[in-house]
This record gives sequence, structure tokens and C-alpha cells, in this order.
Amino acid sequence: MTVEVQPQPGEGIWSLLRRSGIDPTPASVSSFKTLNAGKLRNGTELRRDVSYRISIRSLTEPLFGKEYETVLFKSDRLKGHVYYIVGGHGGPDPGTLGSIGGKQIAEDEIAYDTALRLARELMMDGATVYIIVQDPDDGIRNDTYLPVDHDEVYYGNKKIALNQISRLRTRVRTINELYDKHRKTALSQQVIALHVDSYGYRVEPQVDVHFIVGSNRANSLARTIRNTMEDKYRHHQPDRGYQGEIKHRNLMLLRETKPTAVLIELGNIRHSGDQQRLLKPSNRQTLAEWIKEGLVREASGRST
Repeated sequence: MTVEVQPQPGEGIWSLLRRSGIDPTPASVSSFKTLNAGKLRNGTELRRDVSYRISIRSLTEPLFGKEYETVLFKSDRLKGHVYYIVGGHGGPDPGTLGSIGGKQIAEDEIAYDTALRLARELMMDGATVYIIVQDPDDGIRNDTYLPVDHDEVYYGNKKIALNQISRLRTRVRTINELYDKHRKTALSQQVIALHVDSYGYRVEPQVDVHFIVGSNRANSLARTIRNTMEDKYRHHQPDRGYQGEIKHRNLMLLRETKPTAVLIELGNIRHSGDQQRLLKPSNRQTLAEWIKEGLVREASGRST
């Protein structure tokens, strides 16, 4: 798709592209100059009195809902990387239920909304993304309270069974089949599962994000994302601190999926502070963006 943009005072081509959500690489600058041939002063300078055409690559993903289904590509920095995004639980299993203000909070709804936001962020940077748990109706929701439903299915419209072992096996099998499809061409393949902690003995907040892993490769991935989280807290909330932990557990999703797999706990659904934080759509979006930045670091080889 093509849009027209008016330059701001003092703006050059690179800053105009960046403001328009496009990574100003030599290729994108060259494409811009070709698209706007004859409009540029001396072939390189923007004119304030001219609107410039910008070609924006996009895709459509109906799972994100009408407001968000058009995904505009910002860069190709994750091109070749494949991600399997798994919102925890779903279908007949809503996960752990909490309550605040007399209203019910379901783990799977919070995890799913955050999963969609993460998937969209990854797609914007050129990644190949599979959303493993899918709800055909919900989309990304900017609501505080997310109603509980049970109509989620697995990728490929596979039913989510009532039996837990059957659910997990279907989830693992679906991911492994897709992994084999991309095995020869992908730069990396990773499973990112999102949950909300429910340990009853924890009365303190999660301090945002903890990680559960089942292998050394996953530990390295989790550490990169965790370090990104710590950097973000240091910048945005320097007085709060961040103590996210990395733990090893023998979970089927971590043990039997072929890609490197990490399970991320977004907070504690039984802690009032975490409840209020996760109910805010802006916070779910921020979590998605920060996790994405950790994955970008991992993809580029920057672990710190």
C-alpha cells in the first residue's frame, strides 16, 4: 500500500521514513527516491511544500480484529526467524481464575491478548509467526476486563480437548510439524508460551516477568529476554528494580517441542497489584513490546 506524508520542519528522508514506521535502510531510502522521482530538490532533499509517497508493505491477519488486522512492516530485522506464540490454556481450560472488584479474571484471556500483541509486534519486524492458540472472535482488545469464553482452537482449527495430556500433545505435535516445514530455511525457530502465575504461596507481585525453561538453549534465550526487561525497568522505572527469575521445570511443552522453548509468566493472577497491572491494555502492550525487543536482541546475537 502507498500513503502520502508531508515533511515536518527540518526533516530529511531518513527521519521521514522513521516517523512513518519504516526502517531507513539504504534499500528503503533508494525505494523512496525512485517512488518520488522529480519531487526531491537536487534529487536528495525534501521540499516542505510537497507531499511524498511512501510504499508500505503490509499483511492482513484477521485474528488481530478489525482495528489491528492490517500489519504494516517496519523492518526486516527478524526476517527468516520463526516464532510459535502460545497463549496459555484456552478452550475448555481457562487456566487459573482470579477476581477483582467482584469481576472474574481468567489467565487464558490475559495471556491470549498479550500473545496477539506479541505476534503482531514480531510480524511488523518481518518475522514468520504462528499463533498456536486462536480465538476467532476476540482479536486484540483494549478493554480492562476480558470476558471469559471457551471457543479457542489450535492452529489449523484443531479442537482443544478437555483432557490435559491430549491438549498438550496436540499443541506439541502442531508446533513440531511446523518446525519440520521450516527446518531447512529458518535462521532460528522459537516457542514463546505466555502464562500468568498462580502460585498460592506467592503474596508478593511477580515484579513483572519470570521464565521457565527446560534446556540450556532455552536458558540462554530466557536470559536475553530477562536482561532486556531489566534494562527497560532501569530506564523507565529506575526506582522499582527488577528481579525476574529463570527456573528449570520438566514441562511437556518445553521438553518435547523441537524449537527452543521458553514459558514466560507475566505476573501473579492472585496478587492485587499484578491484577491491576495486567488489566491495563497499555501494560499488556508494553510487555509484548519488551519481549519482542528481547527476541530481536537474541536474533542479532546481542545477549546484553
